[in-house]
Amino acid sequence: MSARYNISRFIAPLMALLLMMPVIARADSHAPTDTIRPDTIPVTPRPIAGWAGIGAGAAMLGGAALMRQAYPRNYHVGPVNSRSDRGTDYLQYAPLAAPWILKAAGVPTRSGWGRMAVSQGAAIAIMAGSVKAMKESIHSVRPDGSDDKSFPSGHTAWAFMGATMMARELGEVSPWYAVGAYAFATGVAVERAVDRHHYPTDVVAGAGIGILSANLGYLIGDLIFGRNGLELRGEDLRLNSNFSYLSLETGLSLPLGPIKAGDTRIQRLPALSASLRGGWAISEHWGLGLELGLLSTPLITDVHHDRTYVKSLSSLSAIIAPYYICSLSNRVSFTAEAAAGYRHNLPLNLDDSSIESGTSSPVGRMSVGCVLRLSPHFSARASVGYEMSRYRFTVKPSTAYHIPAPASTHGLSSALLVSLSSRYEF
Repeated sequence: MSARYNISRFIAPLMALLLMMPVIARADSHAPTDTIRPDTIPVTPRPIAGWAGIGAGAAMLGGAALMRQAYPRNYHVGPVNSRSDRGTDYLQYAPLAAPWILKAAGVPTRSGWGRMAVSQGAAIAIMAGSVKAMKESIHSVRPDGSDDKSFPSGHTAWAFMGATMMARELGEVSPWYAVGAYAFATGVAVERAVDRHHYPTDVVAGAGIGILSANLGYLIGDLIFGRNGLELRGEDLRLNSNFSYLSLETGLSLPLGPIKAGDTRIQRLPALSASLRGGWAISEHWGLGLELGLLSTPLITDVHHDRTYVKSLSSLSAIIAPYYICSLSNRVSFTAEAAAGYRHNLPLNLDDSSIESGTSSPVGRMSVGCVLRLSPHFSARASVGYEMSRYRFTVKPSTAYHIPAPASTHGLSSALLVSLSSRYEF
């Protein structure tokens, strides 16, 4: 049984636990629930949150489409050596259903029943239409070769659309609802990439479509119900002086340059990164972060322009990241960090053991970013960065991957990073 399958079989129960996390943490509610009618929350409109979501979703979709150009246009699909985990066929809808279930159970939400139905109905129509149109027109073959509907990921679009809806409806009750929902959606995205249904760019594009569609749907709901969300209210936020946080980060890593072992070139395609981070404020501007992450890097062998898709190399990492943060306003902050840590590669476990990777590598990283506060305790961060690590590959003769002779190689590797995270700030 492959390491890939060992990871994916545990993702479903972990995601279920993440979705329940907000219910456990509801003590953080901003408003006393005994003063709020159960059918609606009298919140001050925060239009900046909707436009920020539209911008983030569009940026994720555009970035994924751009990075997809790094993929070779023609290649074979290598053999599949294990059964797929299809749990996300059902779990993709969980974030979408959660606000309705919680509302029926008496948890207050931002919208009444009719308003929520219109906003979310419009979002579903936009998302479903966009995903179907792109799948039918782009014709991208899946990593497992099953069909040509890989780009974008519909499962990820459903999950991130539902997570954004949950954040819009329940984020004012407690930011843990938003953090838990996005953690769950990220789990769906990781499963789709690790289980060989999609490339990393597919799931990032799906996430962008989901976020974009949900915010457009709520903008339509605001227009119909008289709150068009264009008034810049919600200025009750005070200057943030506590920069401790817990965040979930999703992004793409773009490896720079191929690796050559003898006559075999190993091409690393844009990789999906997902990480859980905690940050502790040390002073007014400085803090120390700890990151536990997963990196899924698709590999292609290229022997005299005969390309074959291998599978994704999954890696686990632990990184320490001192960071600097400067508040530019009540809502916007600038961040920078220099990080170092350790990455462990999981075995590829190919049927013929023709390609093996080194087991570990030190990692160094530098990044800059912008934090946008959406409520007193919930914010989003977008960042770009540069990373360096070491690689080691050994190849053996293989008919499946057209490798003619044994060889090995090692050296330094670099990558460009782009990421988006949801943060709970203490």
